[in-house]
Amino acid sequence: MIVMKRHPLPLNALRAFEVAGRLESFTKASHELNVTQGAVSRQVQHLEDVLGRQLFERHHRRLKLTRPGRNLLASLTAAFDSIELAVSRIENRPDDTQLKVLSPLTFAMRWIVPRLGRFQMEHPDLQVQLGTYSDDAAPVDFNETDIAIRFADTPGDQLVHEFLTGERLLPVCHPNLAKQLKTPEDFGDVTLLHCSAQREDWRIWLKGTGIEGVDPDRGPVFATLDMAMEAAASGFGAVISDPAMIGEYVVTNRLMVPFDLPVDSPYAYSLCYPEGRLERRKVKAFRDWLMSEIKIETGKRKLVQKESGTE
Repeated sequence: MIVMKRHPLPLNALRAFEVAGRLESFTKASHELNVTQGAVSRQVQHLEDVLGRQLFERHHRRLKLTRPGRNLLASLTAAFDSIELAVSRIENRPDDTQLKVLSPLTFAMRWIVPRLGRFQMEHPDLQVQLGTYSDDAAPVDFNETDIAIRFADTPGDQLVHEFLTGERLLPVCHPNLAKQLKTPEDFGDVTLLHCSAQREDWRIWLKGTGIEGVDPDRGPVFATLDMAMEAAASGFGAVISDPAMIGEYVVTNRLMVPFDLPVDSPYAYSLCYPEGRLERRKVKAFRDWLMSEIKIETGKRKLVQKESGTE
């Protein structure tokens, strides 16, 4: 058997680059690696010298990967994941049965939690740890998370993104308030509730429907859509939500859609994870289950739309 001699690799520099590229920050990389920011920067510079290629564009307080950097990062992340998986199998780590999932709060509460029992029944050996976040722009630490659901208009990082479901926007409010609204223009006299400081949802819906005379910048802002929907259910005002998120409220008659004028949002939910992460059995199991649930829900929604003539 011919044994190929391996060239010596700057492993510390490769590791420093992988973490910095994944987090897009020398500072965050220094925290993960438990070294100084300067040490991370020097290791990356050393790697660039060895390769003869610039891996990052350095901007003020921001890093941007170059094309060679993006290509190298994808391979390194998959390689380090494979190494970690191989070591964990030998060590027989107990956390092989702990599946850490990160999701936006409202999607977790209104979509994952009601269905999670089915996943547990299919995979009784896996224990799900479901975490949530409210800042859509915050990066995910995939050393602490196995797989994540993200909500964005475009993928903004070096990860695998699999489309889950788009967002449809509709106004909802308490049934008593809904009865008082005769036309969509009546929202001009209603307290508008928002789940982001940008107040995008009302602006997108009003523009998509062509409704005029309603100021989308009015009204209080809440940290999450879940909080804004609770406020609407209490009669405080009206909020823009997705039909997939309001099922429980409608069934219990706490929220109602006063005008069936859906508008497609430019934002969508996606499943994201580092390249090679599906080699982990527990991650692939969750991914396949979630995709199956999404397909079932999408089929139900299309059937309802067809029967109601709103498809």
